[in-house]
Amino acid sequence: MKPAVLLFYIMGVIIFLQLLTGGLRVFGFIDESAHITLGFITFFLAIVTLVAAALTKPRYRPAISISALMVVLILVQGFLGFDFLDNNDPTVIFVHFANALIIYGLAISGVFMAMHWSRMTVATSPKQP
Repeated sequence: MKPAVLLFYIMGVIIFLQLLTGGLRVFGFIDESAHITLGFITFFLAIVTLVAAALTKPRYRPAISISALMVVLILVQGFLGFDFLDNNDPTVIFVHFANALIIYGLAISGVFMAMHWSRMTVATSPKQP
C-alpha cells in the first residue's frame, strides 16, 4: 500500500475525532485544549498527506487536489477557531462549524478516492511470471 493511501485513511479518522472533540467542547465535556491540540496534529498530518500525494509516482491529480484543499480549509479552520476564542462571535463559530462539515466531507471523499487509487494501482501493476 502506498503511504499516501494510508495517510488518506488516517486523515478520515483524525478528522472524525476532531469533529468529536469539537462537539464535546461545545457541550462542555472537555476544555478547548484537546480540540486545539488535535487541530494542530490534523493540520500537520494534512501537510504530510499533501507531500506524500505529490511525491507518489505515478501522480494522481485527485489525490493532490483533495489533499491541497484540505490543507487550505484546515488552515482557515484554525484561523476561525482562534478568532472565535478571541471575540466569541456566534457568526464565526457558525462558519467554523460549516467549514468543519466541509472538511469532513472532503476527508470522506479522500478515503473513497484512496480506495479507488489503491485498486487502480494494483490493477495497472505488471503481472509477475
